[in-house]
Amino acid sequence: MDRFDEAVKCLRELLRFDSVEGEPACGAPFGKGVANALNYMLGVMENNGFRTFNGDGYYGYAEIGEKDKPLFGILSHLDVVPVTEGWSHDPFGGEIDGDAVWGRGAEDDKGPAVAAFFAALELLDEGRKPKKRLRFILGTNEESGWKCMDAYRAREEMPAEGFSPDADFPVINCEKGVAFFSAELPLPKGLLYLNSGTRANIVPDHAVAEAEYSVELEQAARDAGAETERDGNVLRIVTRGVSAHGSSPESGVNALTAMLTILSVTSGYAKKLCKVFSASDGSGAGIACSDKESGALTLNAGAARTEGERLVVDTDIRYPITASRDEIAAKLAKALPEAHITLKNFHDPLYVPEDHPLVKGLLTAYKNVTGDKDARPIAIGGATYARVLPCGVAFGPIFPGEKSYIHMRDERIPLDSFRRMYEIYKEALGILCFE
Repeated sequence: MDRFDEAVKCLRELLRFDSVEGEPACGAPFGKGVANALNYMLGVMENNGFRTFNGDGYYGYAEIGEKDKPLFGILSHLDVVPVTEGWSHDPFGGEIDGDAVWGRGAEDDKGPAVAAFFAALELLDEGRKPKKRLRFILGTNEESGWKCMDAYRAREEMPAEGFSPDADFPVINCEKGVAFFSAELPLPKGLLYLNSGTRANIVPDHAVAEAEYSVELEQAARDAGAETERDGNVLRIVTRGVSAHGSSPESGVNALTAMLTILSVTSGYAKKLCKVFSASDGSGAGIACSDKESGALTLNAGAARTEGERLVVDTDIRYPITASRDEIAAKLAKALPEAHITLKNFHDPLYVPEDHPLVKGLLTAYKNVTGDKDARPIAIGGATYARVLPCGVAFGPIFPGEKSYIHMRDERIPLDSFRRMYEIYKEALGILCFE
């Protein structure tokens, strides 16, 4: 029985829940929208014969298979990042238009979560017997802290191995380390107000500043194509960019660093801030580095705001597996001695050897479905739930060469890509988890 049409219907319903983190409530630690999305998906899973459990709104899971079998996990998340301006479709509409399903979370991570689950149902429909306990673990706070996984680890059995469908194909056996640093700084001369971005891990597409008027500043803003409005001795400046995932800042256009470039004409200190935060390879901050396994460090200045007489800049740094988070912090402090720098959140790097049976099995599934016999494991800057497993990797959903809409305006998933990932997950689960 082909479950694909059911998967599309389920995804559309799931996308209609606004699961951006909200105000906590009873049974909804990350907001009612997130809790409603979790309850809906657990209901779908229970109605299809899985044993389900809701961990007080922090996480949920659905399991099939004999209880004495080893546990294999598929770890997805149902929370999503905030919606930026300028969407052409309702971000929580779940619409089908132009052979794609539109909505925040379509690729990250509701679509892959749904595809993997319905692929498993199809295997069960065909009479395949699980040789492992298969557990679909649903997180609710992946985009803003991973408190969901902290709660799961504290309370539940951890699968010995598994995958997270929350990144790229063919298979990701290496994830860079992640460090979110917040820098609290003195205001540059003449800056009165600055606000840009929502989170460190999103390339900001909008920035607004107010500064003491000068001819040089107004000319710099105009030369940069920014919007300006003068009110007496105050110049209001607006810059616009293109949002993208903070792990690949080169994929977007950063409105905050564009603003810092404009402000750099006001003083040497402002020019230094521009240098430190604008180079996405970290070279401006003296932290650029790379290695063979995981590639180069990236830096995203994702959000900034004025707080009284201080400027706060939130950064997302993805660093190679051979680099040291402490060394990066020390170099940032050296580059910005006037700053108070705080490590807000972090994830250690992940690496599973290419010849590990988990990697080989997933890669075989990908090759069998796509016909790409030359596919090899890859490294990414993104952070997935695979890091919480004793042995885990990321597996899909973005295909090589395919445009990703993750964390971007007008997020959507093409139906042909949704079908292919559905087939790959079915093949992978058949190889690894079914007789």
